[in-house]
Amino acid sequence: MTCRVLLVNPWITDFAAYNLWCYPLGLLSIGALLREEGCQVDLLDCLDRRHPALQRLPRPPRNDLYGCGQFLKTILPKPPAVAHIPRRYGRYGLPVEAVESELDCHPRPDVILVTSGMTYWYPGVVDIIHRLQARWAGVPIVLGGTYATLCPDHARAHSGADLVAPGVSEVDALRLVDQLTGRTSSYDKYTSPDSLPLPAHDLRSCQGYAALHTSRGCPYHCPYCASAKLSPGGFLQRRPERVVAEIRWCYEELGIRDFAFYDDALLVKADEHLHPILEGILIHGWACRFHTPNGLHAALIDRGVAQRMFQAGFTVIRLGLETASTRGNGRAGAKVSEEGFRRGVAYLRESGFHPSQIGAYILAGLPGQSTDEVREAIDLAHSLQVRALLAFYSPIPGTPTWQQAVDEGLIAPDADPLLHNDAVFPLLAEPQRRESFEKLKQYARRGNTTLCGPNPLCHSVPSA
Repeated sequence: MTCRVLLVNPWITDFAAYNLWCYPLGLLSIGALLREEGCQVDLLDCLDRRHPALQRLPRPPRNDLYGCGQFLKTILPKPPAVAHIPRRYGRYGLPVEAVESELDCHPRPDVILVTSGMTYWYPGVVDIIHRLQARWAGVPIVLGGTYATLCPDHARAHSGADLVAPGVSEVDALRLVDQLTGRTSSYDKYTSPDSLPLPAHDLRSCQGYAALHTSRGCPYHCPYCASAKLSPGGFLQRRPERVVAEIRWCYEELGIRDFAFYDDALLVKADEHLHPILEGILIHGWACRFHTPNGLHAALIDRGVAQRMFQAGFTVIRLGLETASTRGNGRAGAKVSEEGFRRGVAYLRESGFHPSQIGAYILAGLPGQSTDEVREAIDLAHSLQVRALLAFYSPIPGTPTWQQAVDEGLIAPDADPLLHNDAVFPLLAEPQRRESFEKLKQYARRGNTTLCGPNPLCHSVPSA
């Protein structure tokens, strides 16, 4: 039995949003499996930055060197839960009129699958679901993704979806579609990530880049991270040849030149995993650029890894420094020592990477963390000629630091997910720190500007 499935990537609703290789990779992976099992699959991407409607604007959103850049922002009234935040709130992505025009072109689907990103972006999810229901009454709408997984009760109460599906894998999604349409598919042959078809990158209009998952999950257990909850199957790495085949298809058939690795632990078992991938890239001689927005574990960078990454075309390197303090390292998961960070950076620089290409994520606003501790990490990064990228902490439901925040009365266990926002929570917990946070941002930016000078690579990806 043939059925038609509409995949939906909703708007972002937030105080600020910038496209750093945003990509609905999970949704496209589901779409690939549905298509292989005989479904007709369409995609509505509310974050399509190459949409003709945007190109007709007097000032279209700008792109940087690698396909990243601004989203169109439509100012919206601030929801009551965040009305006290002195910033403008908005919807990021396509204008409503363009989305409605896109839907006019889609036949009535049999099932609609909606993904979701950050928990505090849920108003955009609610908005698109209501519009889909108004247009196609009776068509079942299933909500999955990060918000649905981390806040399932809130999603069931507020999203409007007919079914909220936390932690859904590709095979789970296939089963749900079959149950809702009376179909039957083959499930047993899909036993690992390598048994699945390659993500349906072709469903998305070409943005100039694609995201890659060479593994799932993470072997580390950082107390602030939800990786284990979002990928409960443990840490699984794909066969290197499958990853190379995916890059080849995107490069040769789809014309993609920039690739962002979405892995949480790209360098683990590098001899068996990343090295063969890099070897495959080098053998083919593709003129690609590779980026690591999720951050690499600096302590796992040795001379051979750094050299191969440089030769293969790695361009934007992000490292997880988190904190340079011995005190704070336990709070952040203790993945990297100062010595390991220094050594990894030295290998990158020795291999030819420019300071403008290397940035270190530094956590700020952790419970019990002082501003001096953050400055210490910024100073370490700058002393090694690495850009300091501040990432303001907010608790993620289901993680140890979430429970700590609840126990300390910093956030209610049933708080509106809008309060999870890293632009909101640190100020909610300690409103008097607003000025100190702004000073930390300025301190990091001044050092970053000094490092980069006129090099355009410095300005291709903004600081957090």
